[in-house]
Amino acid sequence: MVLSTKDYVASNKHFNLFLDVKTNIVWTSLAEDHNYNKYYENENYHPHNKKKGIMSLFYKISQNIMFNYKLKVLQKTLRPSSIILDYGSGDGNFAKFLKKKKISVLAYDPITNKHITSQVTDNQYDMIMMWHVLEHIPDIYEAIVTLEKKLKHNGALVVAVPNRDCFDSRAYGKHWAAWDVPRHLYHFNHNSLQNLMKENGFSLISRHPLWLDSYYISYLSAKYKKSIFPWINAIVIGSISNILALFTSKYSSSFYIFRKI
Repeated sequence: MVLSTKDYVASNKHFNLFLDVKTNIVWTSLAEDHNYNKYYENENYHPHNKKKGIMSLFYKISQNIMFNYKLKVLQKTLRPSSIILDYGSGDGNFAKFLKKKKISVLAYDPITNKHITSQVTDNQYDMIMMWHVLEHIPDIYEAIVTLEKKLKHNGALVVAVPNRDCFDSRAYGKHWAAWDVPRHLYHFNHNSLQNLMKENGFSLISRHPLWLDSYYISYLSAKYKKSIFPWINAIVIGSISNILALFTSKYSSSFYIFRKI
């Protein structure tokens, strides 16, 4: 066992994490009768809650900054005629942002649109995006194979995941918010994700830090740890994490652009 932590968002139940030595992927141990959906049905679950307040305002400002940053990076891969699938789109805000930029994109969330993958024609998309989605999928191998078929030849797959090797993960330990059990079923580092994608027919094009995530995750982690001043804690730990990552590349989370081989 790698770690024992708990669901700080909804149930307060404890879950154990184990390392698969073959793939180097850490996985969350669940009961056979585990109900996946009920752990998302809580108003405290970020980022889809509708609460007002300073945290919500911070999230919206950060979201706008990151949307523009993501678009700038993706435009290096996209063509004017490109068609995108935002798989696991959540509230669909990034897809709406792209549509305003005249980019052709379909937003799909598997929780509410379970059958779209059987309806979508193979070889249809130039790019499929998975923004903090892969770690939520029960069968990641089946999902990658299915999505690979939906991509055109030389299509791109964008995958954003937390990095369990980052400094804020070590600083907060079992309180690290990006463990997010039991919603996060898998926990990656650079090598485990890249090896997984390579084994399933993808080559890495580039990797890009999501540098604001360290502050957001550190804030939530500090709250879980019952810090008196979570904002100060978040700024300090988040900044240290980003500074160290300049030398190690171990950002709190990153997104990777893979090419279909």
